[in-house]
Amino acid sequence: MAKDRFDVGFCDIKVATLSHYDKTAKERQSQQPISIANFISDLSFTESINGSALMGQMKILEATGLLDNFPIIGEELFNITYIDFFENEISQEFFVYNVSDVAPGEQQNYMYYTLKFVSTHHLLDMSRKVQKSYQDKTNKEMIELIFDEYLIDETRFPNSNNEIEIEDTDGVQTIVIPSLNPIAAINFLTRRSYSATNKSSNYYFYQTREKFKMKTHEQMIKDGRENAKEYTYDPAVHADTVSTRDKSMTNMLSFKMTNRLNTMREIASGAMISDVVEVDILNKQFIFNPYSYKDNVQDFTHTDKTIRFPHTEKFRQDFFEADGIPKSHMVFIDAERPNQNYTKIIAPKISNIYYHSELTVEVEIYGRNDIFAGDIIKLNIFNFEEIQTTEFNGSLSGYWLINSISHNISVDRVHKSTLILSKDLALGDSSGVSTVADMTTEVADTTSEFEG
Repeated sequence: MAKDRFDVGFCDIKVATLSHYDKTAKERQSQQPISIANFISDLSFTESINGSALMGQMKILEATGLLDNFPIIGEELFNITYIDFFENEISQEFFVYNVSDVAPGEQQNYMYYTLKFVSTHHLLDMSRKVQKSYQDKTNKEMIELIFDEYLIDETRFPNSNNEIEIEDTDGVQTIVIPSLNPIAAINFLTRRSYSATNKSSNYYFYQTREKFKMKTHEQMIKDGRENAKEYTYDPAVHADTVSTRDKSMTNMLSFKMTNRLNTMREIASGAMISDVVEVDILNKQFIFNPYSYKDNVQDFTHTDKTIRFPHTEKFRQDFFEADGIPKSHMVFIDAERPNQNYTKIIAPKISNIYYHSELTVEVEIYGRNDIFAGDIIKLNIFNFEEIQTTEFNGSLSGYWLINSISHNISVDRVHKSTLILSKDLALGDSSGVSTVADMTTEVADTTSEFEG
């Protein structure tokens, strides 16, 4: 096992090379990829469900004149293979697109600078446009076609990871995409996608170190809860012996609640109550579709099986309903384009986006290669009270969705990760003043993920 030879959090960079994109140039025909593993003083990269780009940067310290002698001209391929404490290995290929912060060292005998890189798919995205129509296809089918045609080029980038996982979408449509970059086109379709199974229809398109994904946060929860990694926040844990290494690897190094609630933002967003107004030009009428999150909360898959509704009934009635609906959205009915599902998408999606971004925490852990953005992680947080107990905090413990992971591998090859986590509603307990809803009474197709 790696733990027998690695210190806690240690990351072994097995391969780190730069190679020229143009291998046919006469002056470079004999030049093989150059190893830069010993030149990397700091390596970082980020993956997020809110961003489709897997990108990062590395700080280089070298005394070989690599910039001019290699040279680095902004069209190099960066290949890296690294292994974590648990012997999980990842290999990836990136495109180096930027050199910055170049400065000489003392006596001009070395230089340090920053190389920024991005997945090769995003180089293809920047250089291509989607200009075509797709007829009588689901959004999933259209996304698959765009991804395969525009974001895969195995001739130019044979080492790229081209795997994609796409959740089913309901309803066939005819869409004309006049001139969008491939990822912008996929994001356009993602926003319009409707799921009859995961009723939030809150789809995300993103790239992790593992693969591309297009799926709802509800499906992320269903897929992730069963195998969720478990972490405890206990500052008393120190990795001072071999026997404490495993415990340290599942202990949070830091914990910070970045936001717990914001009632003013909640009211302004229309997350609790809103109205989608359909404009029917053909019949010269408006159709109002009021939506209440409270009336639909049990239609959705939540991070925990028992949740606390965010407000007392009196406050909800007095400030969300008494003076009318504070937020409305207007859409046009197009009789020639069925299956738009605007009324089924807009209000539930707004509510779920809000409640899955309002309660957030930031934690730091030792890095590992088997946790990705979009996964579920289980936290054990003890109560923050003067008299310590062995009971976990009723609202902060439980399951959380990983919104983003920022990885950092330092010069001494210690891998740490900062995670931004969200929980849609606080875990319910008897101390709360607001309604506690038991989600084990959910409809049949969403109950299995809460068992155990």
